[in-house]
Amino acid sequence: MPGMDAETVRRWGRATWWRSVLWTVACFLSTTLAVASGEPRADRGAGRVPDEMAGGLWLLFWVIGMLLIVLMWWRRRWSWQVALVASLVTIAIPIDPLVSLVVLMQVWIRCRWAVVAGCTALVTVATFVATWRDTRGHSQLESVWWTVLGTDPSATPGPFPWWVPVLITVVVVALFAGIGGLRRELARSRATGEGHRVVAARLSDEVVRQAERERIAREVHDVIGHRLSLLSIHAGALEANTREQDERLAGSASLVRESAAQTASDLRSLLEVLRRPDDPDLAHAVPGLDALPGLVDETVAHGMPLVATVVLDGTTTLDPAVGQTAYRVVQELLTNARRHAPGAGVRLAVASRPDLGVTVEAANRTGSGHIVEGNGLTGLRERVAHADGETHVHVDDEGVLRVAVRLPWRAALTTTEVPL
Repeated sequence: MPGMDAETVRRWGRATWWRSVLWTVACFLSTTLAVASGEPRADRGAGRVPDEMAGGLWLLFWVIGMLLIVLMWWRRRWSWQVALVASLVTIAIPIDPLVSLVVLMQVWIRCRWAVVAGCTALVTVATFVATWRDTRGHSQLESVWWTVLGTDPSATPGPFPWWVPVLITVVVVALFAGIGGLRRELARSRATGEGHRVVAARLSDEVVRQAERERIAREVHDVIGHRLSLLSIHAGALEANTREQDERLAGSASLVRESAAQTASDLRSLLEVLRRPDDPDLAHAVPGLDALPGLVDETVAHGMPLVATVVLDGTTTLDPAVGQTAYRVVQELLTNARRHAPGAGVRLAVASRPDLGVTVEAANRTGSGHIVEGNGLTGLRERVAHADGETHVHVDDEGVLRVAVRLPWRAALTTTEVPL
């Protein structure tokens, strides 16, 4: 059963098995007593059938009662069906209603309220009919209820008053229905408690993850933010001191200062996304495909020889997460080229089409004939794999590093769509 460990399931199975055995024994005894007391009561009536036929008829009633007991073992799978059959058989032939009452408990536990009401009414009728038949007996030999009261076996007090079977029916049905209703509420409470435990565990995990994200964000802000602030200050001082002496150096210092300021702004946006990853407004703050032209211009302004072809089609309908992944891929490829092959020319081609997806191709000459994958390429592969994309990296015979990335096209959700 869902929400239970293996040991709980085993204990529940053993308890269910023993309850079924106990109810089987009780129903066997009650059915046998009902048939045994019904036969002499019938013999006292008019129109008595021959003994041979009467004995066979009551034996048939007892066999039918045994079949109902066997059917009772399927009460958890077909609750209301078994209750219907048992009630109708109890009304038709003189057997005890205990099987119907036992199945009624499962109806209360498992069925919807309309079915519960119908089955309860039918079982009440069957219980009253069986009780009325039994209370028509004049002694212990003819009535189970006279046996329960423990009167003198030789006495013949006659049948019970009319209100006694009514009272017995109300009490017995209320008892079994009450037990079933109580077990229904216990099962519902157990399921609710299990649901609350799952929610509490999930919230606890989320709190732990959020605390870890906050710690990482503080560390990144304190360390990298401090370095970027120093870089911006020194670049500004260098720009101010060299403006009248060397315009080229002052321009480079200005570019460094502006890059440091832009990097600090990007860092703040990324830290906010790290702290609140589920905030849709913050998710859109991460650059996407529309920011690629700016990234290309910025790279060229830093002095990298770059030939770029960017063809974007249908980006308004593209999932922002795919566009953000593509932007980070291009950013990482340009960073790797700047770090490992400074001064070397770079070719970049980016294309997006709904029928082909998003493709990114980059090529730059390296000084090595083989690939040395560091954190950059490893992280790139992981990022692309997370978006269900493909990454191909190789160095050709001329020592040119070629990287090709393909991301599948995933349409953005509209305002009427809700992710599952």
